[in-house]
This record gives sequence, structure tokens and C-alpha cells, in this order.
Amino acid sequence: MPSALVLLSPELDLTESGDSFKVNQMVDVVLPGSLMSCNRLYAGEADLAHPYLSPLFGELDGLPPTFLQTGTRDLFLSNAVRMHRKLRRANIPVELHVFEAMPHGGFSGEAPEDLELIQDVKLFVRSHWPS
Repeated sequence: MPSALVLLSPELDLTESGDSFKVNQMVDVVLPGSLMSCNRLYAGEADLAHPYLSPLFGELDGLPPTFLQTGTRDLFLSNAVRMHRKLRRANIPVELHVFEAMPHGGFSGEAPEDLELIQDVKLFVRSHWPS
């Protein structure tokens, strides 16, 4: 098991059942629409809700401390928010970082928000790095 998890704009629900898959569909400039055709191609005949494909639906007990990041315009916003709630219920130490107006994957790396995110990740990793 790793010491910690850093999940940046994670794809955790291939079923696309979260609200942001509809609400942010035309707002996320990186992922402007459903990825269902890709999800089905990836999963083949497997159930998209299987925890090996959609960790959001799995058992989370025993996971290490987790850092989740998303943006208010990220197609995957619901993934991060729902996973944050589920990790909290499983008593896993978790941080959720939501950036205003950020699309999937950030602002190409040089915006103030991107630089802040890098610093946040560094602090999290340092605080969970084994001595």
C-alpha cells in the first residue's frame, strides 16, 4: 500500500452518475462532453459500476491518506466530491481541494491556481512521506 494517494481530477465513476457529468458538460473546456463511448470501449462487456473500473463504488477501508483535487468546471467534479465524502465515512484522512473556474486538469500549468495546487501537493506529499 502506498503511503498516500494524490488524485488530480480523478476519473472514479465510469457510469457518469454524478451531477457534474451533466452540469459541466459544456463548461469544461478540456473534456466538453460525455466520455461514455471511451468508457464502454475501455470496459468492454464489464459492468461500469464494478469497483475495479469505478473505485467510487468500492470498499475504501484501509486506504492511505488521500489528496483529491478538482475544479468547479471539471467534468469530474462530482467524482472528487463524492469520493471525499465516502473516504470521510470510512475514516480515511482526506483533503479536498476545489479550484474556482478550473477545468479538468487545470489551466495548463502556469496560472496562479496551478502553482498553488503544486504547492498544496508538495505539502501533502512531504507530510505523508515515510521517514
